[in-house]
Amino acid sequence: MKYALWAAAAALIATGPVRAGEIQFKPIDTNQLVVKPSKMAADLTSRTIQLVGNTTANQIKSDGYVKTINNLFGFRRTTPIPTQAGPSALPAPSLFPSTKYKSFNTPVMPTSMPSRR
Repeated sequence: MKYALWAAAAALIATGPVRAGEIQFKPIDTNQLVVKPSKMAADLTSRTIQLVGNTTANQIKSDGYVKTINNLFGFRRTTPIPTQAGPSALPAPSLFPSTKYKSFNTPVMPTSMPSRR
């Protein structure tokens, strides 16, 4: 069998290039689209891509190996501690001297403006 394939390949190489006839130059109009899909075809393509994506995502989500990897290397999100109603048990920030310091990056008004001409 393999000798028959080698013989066929050698015969194709020995015949040389096959000419299909005279070559004609036909310019391509780049202003028109080659394929103009209809709205129905575009909608069908969109729905198909969405269906394949959702199916793949659900399959990966339900896969046991992926769940195991997520459990080993992932982290669980904890719910934030709800805030209590009423006054805080912490002291007010205005009681600390560090809150009364002026900021070092407070903008200063310019004393003179450059003239525009």
